[in-house]
Amino acid sequence: MASGIFRRESAVGAPGACSYTLAELFHENTKLRRLSPVGSGDAAGYSVRELEAMARAFKRYRLHTRLPLPPVSSSAAAASLARVIAGRRTTRDFGGGAIDVADLSAILQWTYGNTGEMSLLGGSVQPLRAAPSAGALYPGEIYLGVRAVDGLGAGIYHYEVPDHSLARLDSGDPGDRLARVCCGQEYARQAAVVVLISAVLQRTTRKYGDRGYRYVLLDIGHLAQNLCLICSALGLSIVTTCGFYDEEAAELLGIDGRDESVMYVAFIGKGAAP
Repeated sequence: MASGIFRRESAVGAPGACSYTLAELFHENTKLRRLSPVGSGDAAGYSVRELEAMARAFKRYRLHTRLPLPPVSSSAAAASLARVIAGRRTTRDFGGGAIDVADLSAILQWTYGNTGEMSLLGGSVQPLRAAPSAGALYPGEIYLGVRAVDGLGAGIYHYEVPDHSLARLDSGDPGDRLARVCCGQEYARQAAVVVLISAVLQRTTRKYGDRGYRYVLLDIGHLAQNLCLICSALGLSIVTTCGFYDEEAAELLGIDGRDESVMYVAFIGKGAAP
């Protein structure tokens, strides 16, 4: 352990014994040192199949009903970036009204949608997204608990990045289930949409080892900031939280909670009247 790490007296054991919190142990074990065996980014260490898999950093629910989202108009982000950043606020009051599916389409596109591509060795193509990602590996996945969206039925959805569509995983208003998952927060019953952001960890740790876990957290943060800014640009209320039961959130989405785990949640809707 580095000598500068914070220590505290252990509640058990010999007098003067020190213990480390899980956060401290994590931080120490993901430090980058000159002799650390982390990925260099050199493509020579990967097979063509692995490089192609890295370029397909997304999940597809091919057996589920897929609903195309409406095309995104540039006017959806017409507000200047400076004005959007200055006006961004966490808003905890939701008016209860439905949002339009065109707004949801814009939210997904400018949060984590494809915005370009680049060529890779071997002739494959790497899609590029609205948010930055370490190694362009994009570990994030976006799930939606839809309650009130005009033009879209209530249910649980997954954002299918390649064709900008939604795969419907379950039907019916998920508000009560989401409230239980989110530690009883009433926002889950008030917001029009609950966004659950997961991470497929091995997309990043395969290349960067344990330190890749830090990169995953940074990537999720980049994604979430985009989410906050586009909601602000559209005049929608948004509040984010890490207050959720991890295993119950994974069960709701049908993921394993280990290789893919929920990392962040956001509630989006129309603001309450002044």
